[in-house]
Amino acid sequence: MRQQAREARGVLTVGFVAAAVVLAVPFLGFVFSYLGILIHETGHTLTAWLFGYPAVPAFDFRYGGGVSIYQTRSSAVLLVLALGALWALWTAWQLPRWRRVVATVLGLWVLLIVTPLHQMTILAMGHGFELMVAGLFLYKAASGRGFEIEAERPAYAFAGWFLVLFNARFAWRLVASPEQRQLYGAAKGGGHWMDFSVLARDFLGISLQAVSGLYLVLVLTTPLLAFLAARRADRWRDALERWVFGD
Repeated sequence: MRQQAREARGVLTVGFVAAAVVLAVPFLGFVFSYLGILIHETGHTLTAWLFGYPAVPAFDFRYGGGVSIYQTRSSAVLLVLALGALWALWTAWQLPRWRRVVATVLGLWVLLIVTPLHQMTILAMGHGFELMVAGLFLYKAASGRGFEIEAERPAYAFAGWFLVLFNARFAWRLVASPEQRQLYGAAKGGGHWMDFSVLARDFLGISLQAVSGLYLVLVLTTPLLAFLAARRADRWRDALERWVFGD
C-alpha cells in the first residue's frame, strides 16, 4: 500500500511539473490548449444530444477556439431517448434498491428537457466536461487502474493536471482582471456569446466575475475529489455492491 502511494505521488508530481512547464511556455500552452477545446466542445455536443438536439463539435477557424454546431430539436432523437429511458427504468425495476435512483435521475432529465434549464445545462457542460475529464484522468493516474502500458499513467497525470491548471488560470484571470472580462465578452465577434457571459446574464442573474469565481472553486475541488476517489475506490465499490445486492 505504501509502495502504491509513493508511486502515485511520483507520477502525479511529474505530471504536475510537466503541465506547469508546458503552460508557462506560450507556444506549448497554445498547442495543448486544443486538447481542452476538443473536450469542451464534446461536452456541449453530448449534452445537446441528451436533450434531443443533433450537434457536432468543431474548431472555430474564424475567431479561434471551438464551436458546437446545433440543429433544431429532433423528434426522432427524443423518441430514441424516451425508449432508452423506459428500458433503463424497466431494467432498474429488477433491482429494487435502484428503482428510486433511476426514477430520480429520469425525473430530473424530464424536468430539464421540458424547461429552459436544459439550455443552461448544455452551456455549462462545456467547461463542466473539461473538469469531469480532468478528474477522470487524475483518478486513473492516482489509482494506477486500467493501464496496459505503464507509460500511459504519467500521460494521464500530465493531461489531467494541464486541464486543471489551464482552467484555474482562465478562471482566475476572469475573477481578478476587468480587462480579461472585457476581452472575454468581446470574443466571438462580441455580443457576449461566450458560455459564462450567457450563463451569468440569461440564467443565473449574477455577474461574470461571480460565475468565474464559482468555476474556480470547482476547478480547485476537482483534483481533491479525484484523489479521494482513488484512495477509497475499493471501499466504495464494495459498499455499492452490498447496497445493490444485499449483504
